[in-house]
Amino acid sequence: MDAFRYLLSTFRPHRRRLILAVLTWFGTMLVDLGSPLVIAVLIDKIIGQGRYDWLVPLMIGFGVLPFAGAVLNLGRQYLMTLVGQRLVFDIRLDLYNCVQRLSCRYHQHTTTGLLMERLRGDVQQLQSLLTTETPAILVQTLTGLIMIVIMFTFSVPLTLMVLTAIGLYLVNYKWFVRRIRAVQRRYRRKMDQLSGIALERLSGKIIVTACGTQRHEARRFLKRNFLAERLFHRFRMLNLAYGTTSSAIAWLTYLAVTVIGTLMAVYEMLTYGAVTAMAAFTLRLVAPAVKLAELSNTVQQARVALSRIFQLMHAERDVIDSGGQRPAHLHGCVIFQNVTFSYEPNTPVIRQMTLRAEPGQTIALVGRTGCGKSTLASLLYRYYDVQSGAILVDGRDVRDLDPRWYRRRLALVPQDPLIFDTTIAENIAYARPDTSRSRIEKAARSAELGRLIESLPQGLDTCVGQGNLKLSVGEKQRLCIARAILADPAILILDEATSSLDATSETLIQRALKNLMKHRTCFVIAHRLSTIIDADLIVVIDHGQIIEKGRHKELIQSRHSFYRQLVLTQIQHRSVRTKTTPKDFATLPTVDTAP
Repeated sequence: MDAFRYLLSTFRPHRRRLILAVLTWFGTMLVDLGSPLVIAVLIDKIIGQGRYDWLVPLMIGFGVLPFAGAVLNLGRQYLMTLVGQRLVFDIRLDLYNCVQRLSCRYHQHTTTGLLMERLRGDVQQLQSLLTTETPAILVQTLTGLIMIVIMFTFSVPLTLMVLTAIGLYLVNYKWFVRRIRAVQRRYRRKMDQLSGIALERLSGKIIVTACGTQRHEARRFLKRNFLAERLFHRFRMLNLAYGTTSSAIAWLTYLAVTVIGTLMAVYEMLTYGAVTAMAAFTLRLVAPAVKLAELSNTVQQARVALSRIFQLMHAERDVIDSGGQRPAHLHGCVIFQNVTFSYEPNTPVIRQMTLRAEPGQTIALVGRTGCGKSTLASLLYRYYDVQSGAILVDGRDVRDLDPRWYRRRLALVPQDPLIFDTTIAENIAYARPDTSRSRIEKAARSAELGRLIESLPQGLDTCVGQGNLKLSVGEKQRLCIARAILADPAILILDEATSSLDATSETLIQRALKNLMKHRTCFVIAHRLSTIIDADLIVVIDHGQIIEKGRHKELIQSRHSFYRQLVLTQIQHRSVRTKTTPKDFATLPTVDTAP
C-alpha cells in the first residue's frame, strides 16, 4: 500500500463529515464570489442605467451574503476540527501499533527519540496537511475554475493575461518547492538526532551528574541545536523568498488587469462594472496562489512527515508477530541445531552451535562478556530469527509457531529489571492481566516481596515508577521474579537474576527460584558462577561457540578447562575485593588453586 492509498483508507471512516466540510467550504467560497458580481450589477445597472428598483434586492443580497458565509464558515471549522482530531487519533494509533510490531533489530538501530518524534511531531504535521491545506487547495482550485469561466464571459484578453500570470507562478512554485523540501528533510533528520540526544541524556541524568559532564553535554546539545537552527533559518528564508515572489506576481497581475481594463472601458470595449468585477476576480484567483506560498511551509513539512510515517509503517520486520502453529502443550524440549546468527553482516555472534535441553533440565550458559550467551536467549525467545540452522521446541521449528502464543509459554527474568509506572499488582500480573488476586499474592510471597508489601499502606495497590514509590534494584529484581513465577512458563530464562541482591535476599530468592525451576526447562545465563553449580549441564561459550560442556564437578576437575580458569579468576578477584580467601567459597568445592 502506497502513501496515497493509506491516506484514502484513513479518510474512509470519516468521509461523510469530510465531504460535508468540503461542501460548506465550497459554499463559503461561492458566497465570496457573489460580491464582485453584485458590485458589477450595482455599477452597470443601478448607477449606469438608473434602475433603482434593483437597489433594495441588491442591498438585501449584500446583507444576506456575509451572514450566510459566516454560518457556513462556522460549520466548516467545526467539521474540519472534528475530522482532524479523529484522523490524528487513528493515525497515531496505527503508528503506535506499528512500532510495537517492529523487530528488535530495528529498535537496536533506532533511537527512542526518533520514534517519539514520529508519534508526536510528524502526526501533528500530517493533521494540518489533511484537514486544512489539502481541502483548502482543493476548494480553491475548484473555485478558481469557476472564476475563470466567469472571467471569460467578461473579457477573453484579460482572462488570458491572468492565466499567463498563473503559469508564471507555477514555474516559480516548482523552482522553490524542490529546494524547500530538501532543506525540510535535512531539518527533520537533525531534529530526530536532537530529540534522541535529549531523551538519552535526560534518562541518564544520574550518570551525567556523577561524571560532572553537564557542561560537555550542554555544549554538545548547543552544537546540534545550532546546526538544526541554521537549517531552519535557511528553510524560512526560502519560504520568505517564495512568498515574496509569489505576492509580486499576484499584485503585478492585479495592477495590469486594472490598468488595461480601465483603458478598455475608456474606449468602450468593456463596462466599468466588468472592469471592477475582473479586478476583484483577479485578486481572488491569485489569492490561492499567494495562500499556497504562505502554506508551503506547512505543506512541505507535512509531506516530509508523511514520507517518514509511511517509511516507519513499512519498515522491514524480521519476525512477523502473527500466524503459525499453536500446539496443545509445550513440554520444553529445546534443540539448537547448527545455529548461526549475526547482528551485522559477516560478523557472526553465534557460530554453528548445537545444544539440546530436555524438559525439566537446567542449562547454565557461562563465558566471557560478549561471547553470545544473551544472544542465545534472544534467539530462543525469537526476538530474532537465525541466519542458518534451526531452533526446535518439542520437535517444531520456532519459526513455524505463532510468536505471541509461543512467547507466552516462556518467561524471562532480565539482568536489568524493567518496572512499569503502575501498581505492584499490575506489574506482577503484566503477562497475565486476567489472573486472580490470590495468585498475584502467592507469586509475590514466593519472590520474597511479602515484607515489602506489608510495609506499604496500599499493599499490592501501591504505585511504583516515575513520580511514585521508588524501589531498590534488588526489589525490582524480585518483582520481575514474581512476574515470572505468575507466568507459569514451560521454558524459563534467567539472565543473572540474582546479580543485584544482597546475600540474605539471594539465599531466599535462590530457594524461590528452585521451586519455580522444578519441572521446567531453564536456561541460566551466569556471571556469578556460584549460582550455577547445581545445574544439570554447564555450557561454556567463547566467541560464539561451545567449547566445553558438563557438570560443575566434571569441568572443575580438568586442570586445563576454560571453566576452571573462569572459576579461579572469579575466586581471586573476590578474594582481593573482599579480603577473603578461597576457602570462604563453600559453594565452589573441589577447586584446587595450586598451579
